[in-house]
Amino acid sequence: MRMLGLCLGVLSLLSVAVCAGEGAAEKPAASPAGEQPAAKPAAPPLPLHSLEGFSGVYLTETAYFANAPEGDAIAGKPCFAFSGVRIGRKDLQSLSMTVNLKNRVEFGYSLQRLSLGDLGHDVRPLGLDLDHHSSILHTAGLRVMLVREGEGGNPWVPAITAGVRFKKNATMDNINDDLAGVPRLLGYRNDQSVDYTLTASKTVVGVLPKPFIVSAGLRNTEAIHAGFVGFAKERHTVFECHGIFFLTDRLVLAAEYRQMPRELRPLGRLVRRPDDWWSLAFAYVINEHATATWGFAHLGSVLNHRQQCCPLVQFKWEF
Repeated sequence: MRMLGLCLGVLSLLSVAVCAGEGAAEKPAASPAGEQPAAKPAAPPLPLHSLEGFSGVYLTETAYFANAPEGDAIAGKPCFAFSGVRIGRKDLQSLSMTVNLKNRVEFGYSLQRLSLGDLGHDVRPLGLDLDHHSSILHTAGLRVMLVREGEGGNPWVPAITAGVRFKKNATMDNINDDLAGVPRLLGYRNDQSVDYTLTASKTVVGVLPKPFIVSAGLRNTEAIHAGFVGFAKERHTVFECHGIFFLTDRLVLAAEYRQMPRELRPLGRLVRRPDDWWSLAFAYVINEHATATWGFAHLGSVLNHRQQCCPLVQFKWEF
């Protein structure tokens, strides 16, 4: 497992892609591999965007890159997404973007905010006063396309990407001070860290009436609750996967799973043991620029509450 972290590999998989417009089967550019179109009409966008700022579903990423550069351009046009998740008395917002460089490198960035809901109220009986009511997380990273789908004339070869992302929690040190160092006693160590990812994606055609995509990957991380509660001392390699199914030319069903490390020690009802995450979502491709998504996620225990079903929405725009 440690070798994966040394090699810059470990994880980040899952996510979206494929042709989604009228006559998508006849338009190579609509394929997740991001090949240049032979026909003049533009292909619809990859339907979803991960919360961390890369092409994908919500919680996981795909090996495909969105918005390939046109002609001799170095960079493709940027993609932006705004996502929101209601987590009981907490809520999460994410503003993310990606840029495709020569269809070999993808740069991504996201700014995420997790409100802590009634955690401040629940810690008062312990004599603690929580002055900071949100956790702010910055994520910036690069992914490199190691293998293109079908490379070498082998149709069974999946697209494979490796990535590195730098994470900085801008508020966790202050929250730890507010709570008299309790988070540090429970496993919190740092407010910044690096995730390494390795992701493979394959589009399957001819099995179902419409194409579908399967992705799988590994992530090497120190993150607690994806970084919203900072980062632990030990690194873990965890598994992620997803499936994306085109129900019609424009309506997409996506299901994903993300294994979560369990570094944060529980503390009664104030801090519960983390669970693995998963989500189920429907995305509708409005046009070649815009996609709207609705679904729900299981995020399990998020500090002082356990949430089985968290509604989520996303609006994505490709220039």
